Amino acid sequence: MTITSPSVSARPAPRVARTRTYAMTPPTHFTVEYAINPWMDPSTPVDTTRAVDQWRTLRDLYESLGHAVHVVDPQPGLPDMVYAANGGLSAAGATIAARFAFPERAAEGDHYADWFAGHGHGPVHRTRGIQEGEGDFLIVGGRILAGTGFRTDRAAHAEIATLTGLPVITLELVDPRYYHLDTALGVLDDENIAYYPPAFSPASQAVLAELFPHAIIATDDDAAVLGLNLVSDGRHIVMTDAAPRLASALRDAGYEPIGINLSELLKGGGGVKCCTLELRTVHDDPDDVAVGTESTMPTTAEPHVTHNYSPLPVTAASAEGAWITDVDGRRYLDCLGAYSAVNFGHRNPRIVAAALDQLTRVTLTSRAFRSDRLEPFCAALAALCGKDMVLPMNTGAEAVESAIKVARKWGYDVKGVPDGQARVIVAGGNFHGRTISIVSFSDDPDARNGFGPFTPGFVTVPYGDADAIADVIDANTVAVLVEPIQGEAGIIVPPDDYLPRVRALCTDHNVLMIADEIQSGLGRTGKTFAVQHWDVQPDVYTLGKALGGGILPVSAVVANSDILGVLHPGEHGSTFGGNPLAAAVGHTVVDMLAEGTWQARAAALGDRMHARLRELIGHGVMTVRGLGLWAGIDVDPALGTGKEVCLRLAERGVLAKDTHGSTLRLAPPLVITEDEIDWAVAQLALTLTT
Repeated sequence: MTITSPSVSARPAPRVARTRTYAMTPPTHFTVEYAINPWMDPSTPVDTTRAVDQWRTLRDLYESLGHAVHVVDPQPGLPDMVYAANGGLSAAGATIAARFAFPERAAEGDHYADWFAGHGHGPVHRTRGIQEGEGDFLIVGGRILAGTGFRTDRAAHAEIATLTGLPVITLELVDPRYYHLDTALGVLDDENIAYYPPAFSPASQAVLAELFPHAIIATDDDAAVLGLNLVSDGRHIVMTDAAPRLASALRDAGYEPIGINLSELLKGGGGVKCCTLELRTVHDDPDDVAVGTESTMPTTAEPHVTHNYSPLPVTAASAEGAWITDVDGRRYLDCLGAYSAVNFGHRNPRIVAAALDQLTRVTLTSRAFRSDRLEPFCAALAALCGKDMVLPMNTGAEAVESAIKVARKWGYDVKGVPDGQARVIVAGGNFHGRTISIVSFSDDPDARNGFGPFTPGFVTVPYGDADAIADVIDANTVAVLVEPIQGEAGIIVPPDDYLPRVRALCTDHNVLMIADEIQSGLGRTGKTFAVQHWDVQPDVYTLGKALGGGILPVSAVVANSDILGVLHPGEHGSTFGGNPLAAAVGHTVVDMLAEGTWQARAAALGDRMHARLRELIGHGVMTVRGLGLWAGIDVDPALGTGKEVCLRLAERGVLAKDTHGSTLRLAPPLVITEDEIDWAVAQLALTLTT
């Protein structure tokens, strides 16, 4: 059989991609233990690990094209759940869960129905007749092509038409190898398809020829490798890499085929489309959102979430590198980096690989037992800090609380401060967390008001004023707790003599200098630690955020054993602190920082970012502060509050965060590129001038 291309002149019409939202189920439990289609042979071995790797490659490809992917939890005993397209149909504002033909897959219908309902795709409809979702219902423009013959009942077609309000065109399948419509027909865009005529009855072939006179016709060889089981966004066509002639025909027609190997999943009779269920909303319109265009920002209320944050109206569905994709498929350049928790980029492959490897081993033992990951992690982190002991915790606030607790214990046991008299000096404008002890020495009314009585033992002095520390330090002072650069306050960089003088005062008075590097540390400022810009070595580091690699919360207090050695069994602890998964991730982060390339990258790109931002001074920007890839930007208050500017920036595809007044802060992942920095600054300039 020959391949024909659409009837076009010398050059095909340009193809336009639209961002899509997909549901996919990983093949965690994939096997072939029964045969319900001609492709399945239980005697053929299946490599589940390889199937998972191939599935991840497909998912990552979609996300690299700007599409959103929602992951459905796989269920033990349901190996075919990986073929998510069979789980239901989302069209014209209706969500219809599948009703499977074979008992081996029957339970999948309920699982998919529950998932739809639990993820905002309700109400979920169920048909009386057998139908297997997008396996047999494919949307082309304003109509549904519906397969029947092996799985889906013809009677279910009428039910689908009633539920969606769309015309349904019945097509009869006659070759058992092509048991679902999506194995013999691929939708290319709202007007075009590719298909394999011998899979259909003569009457259905005539219908297709009339409806799609310029369709691409697949060869026997391309159909036989499920070449038509493809997914198209209107321009990019993701398909098997084993159908070269079909790929060539698609390319000639102006599409961009992208081949992928799903050979393990083919053993179950499925390919690219089988693994991919498109999720559509009632507002979906093919002309609404094209890749690279602007759209109205979505708002998603969270009535069951405590309102202790005021987020931008962006609902993330996926992320990679420096980019976040929302639930409607719109991409945003992330210039906040989760307050430095995502220093190494969203889903950094090296860190994700470490986490996945550990997930297959052991994730939590508590500290009641040792794990083989904890000591290597602590040794590596201590070496990075130039110390010899680590107290592993989870969140940054826990690390700060733990450091204060250690400082007091050190003061009583080592320095000889009278019991109950220990004092810690802190800086005004600080942000170390929001626990009750930490807000006790905060001067932020939002964090403090209404939460008294407060924990005593803290003395606050102005940030950047070493003389003020000298005035209050005394024999009962056990520590000075300071952020090398104040983040929440607006990326405030201290005078050059401040931290060296704090260090000298602490040394002279036998006081611990505690550097809170939770936001400023681990590469953010172009150094491993921000204190290194002033050649200062604190007695204690508190670390967090980026130590978890953007995967999970990991924090630590790092010091020498003469300080952390004051803790004894029973005096301090954490069930999750230092768990094997956290240790595996944290150790990977430490290894990456030990190479030095991340710090160098932050320094070089930071110079570029600050140079570009300074060009805006006098053009809506009043002041720019910071070091490395960390900037505080004071915007002319006449142009709006920081929150208002951030909302306008988000409309332009850039995510940033306001702090106080009209101040913005930028902390993009260190994987950001020069071009992306230039684009983000250009969007800020446009935001301030239009």
